[in-house]
Amino acid sequence: MLESPKSMAELTGLFQKQSLNDANDSDLSYRLAKLYLRNGEFEEAKSILKKLLKESGDNVKIMVDCANCYIKTNDTEEANFLLERVLELKPGYVPAFIALASLNEQNNNISKQIHFLMLAANAAPDKYEIRLAVAEQLRKHGDLNGAEIQYKLLLEAFPELETAAFSLGLLLLKKNSITEAATYFKKILNNNPGAFDAHFNLANCFFRQKKYAAAINHFRFAMRKADLTERAMYLSAQCFFKLEDFDRAVVTMEKLCETDENNVPYKKCLAEFYEVIEEFDMAAEIYSRLITLAPQRAEFYLKLASCLIKLSEYNKAEKTLSSMFRQHPGNLEGHKILGELFCHKKSYKNAVEEYQRILMFNDKYTGIYINLASVYRETNNKTEEQKALKHAVDLGEETPETLLRLGQLELELGIVTSADRFKRITEIAPESKFAREAEYYIKHIAA
Repeated sequence: MLESPKSMAELTGLFQKQSLNDANDSDLSYRLAKLYLRNGEFEEAKSILKKLLKESGDNVKIMVDCANCYIKTNDTEEANFLLERVLELKPGYVPAFIALASLNEQNNNISKQIHFLMLAANAAPDKYEIRLAVAEQLRKHGDLNGAEIQYKLLLEAFPELETAAFSLGLLLLKKNSITEAATYFKKILNNNPGAFDAHFNLANCFFRQKKYAAAINHFRFAMRKADLTERAMYLSAQCFFKLEDFDRAVVTMEKLCETDENNVPYKKCLAEFYEVIEEFDMAAEIYSRLITLAPQRAEFYLKLASCLIKLSEYNKAEKTLSSMFRQHPGNLEGHKILGELFCHKKSYKNAVEEYQRILMFNDKYTGIYINLASVYRETNNKTEEQKALKHAVDLGEETPETLLRLGQLELELGIVTSADRFKRITEIAPESKFAREAEYYIKHIAA
C-alpha cells in the first residue's frame, strides 16, 4: 500500500516526479504550480503558469494565478496587464478583483485596494470573508464609519457571524458608543456563552458605564482565558474598589501581584488601595519595594514619605525625601511634603521657610498657601494666615471651609471684604453647615 505524503515538501516532490514522467499533463502541472504558490516559491510557480498560458490561451484562472506570482515578485506592470485582460474576458470575475486589491495594497494605493475589494464583495455576496476584509481595511486605515457600515451589512446577511459582531463591538467601543457595543457582545454570548473575549469586552462596557457589579460577573468568566486573566483581575479589583468592597479589592490585587512580583503598575495599585483603607504600614512596605524597582520615579519616594509621616516615623520620612532630592533635585511636591513633615514635628519656622522656598519657584501653587495658612494658625499669626488664605482664594480655592475661615479672620481684623466671603459660601454651598454659619455672620455684620 502506498503511503500518502506527510508534508507539503513531500507532496511537491511527488508532483515534480509525476510531472517529469508526464510533461504533457497540464492538470498535473497546474496542481504543481499551485503547490509552489502555497509554498511561496513564486518563480517556480510563474515558470509553469506562463508555459500553461502559452498552451491554453486565455484561461482566466491561470492568468489570475500568474498575476499573483507577478505581484509577489514585484512585477506589477505584468500583473496589472494580465488582470486587465482577465476583466476584459470575464467582467466581474471575483478572483481578479481580489488580485487587483492585493496589487494596489503592494503599491500602497489604499483607496484603490478598498475599491477592488468592494467590487469583489458586491460581486460575491455569499462570500462573507471578502466584505469582512473590506471592513478590516477601512478600520485599519481610520475610516471607522465606513467599517461600521460594512460590518452591519455583513451581520444583516450573516447574523450569526461572530467575527463581524466582535469586530463591530470593538469598533463601537473605540467610537465610545458603549451601549451599542454592549449589544453586539451580548449577541455573541447568547450564541456562545464560552466566548471569553466577548465576556471581557462586555465587562469593559459595563465598567465604562460605571455598572461595576455587572462588570465583575463577566470579568470572572474572562479570567478563564490565560491571556485575559491578568487584565480581568486588575479591572475586577478596580470594580470592587469603586463599589467600596475594599477587602475584595485588596485580596484580588494581592493575588495579581503574586503572579508577577516585579510588576510596577500592579504594586502601585495595591499600595494605593492600602492607603485608602489606612493600612499605611502595608502601603509603605510596597512603596519601598517600588523605589527599588523604579528609582527614577519620584512619586514613589513621595508616597513612601507621606505614609511614614502618617505612621509618625518622621526620621525615616526625612531620609526618604533626602534620597529623592539626590535623584530629583528641586521637586516641589517633595518640598511640600517636607514642609508638612516639619509641621508634624512642630518645627514651624522650618515649615514656613520650606513653603516660602516653593513659592519663589511657583507663586501660584495654591496648596502651599493653604499649608502656610495652617502653620500661621498653629502659631496664632492671624495677619499672615489671612494673607495666605486670600492668595489661595484669589487663585480659585473657593471651598466653603476656606472662605469661612477667611471671612472670620477678615471680620476679626476689620477687613470689609469679610461679608463678601460669607455671601459667597451661601451661593456655592447653600445647604451646607458652612452656609448656616455664614448666614449667622451675615446677620451679625448687618446688625
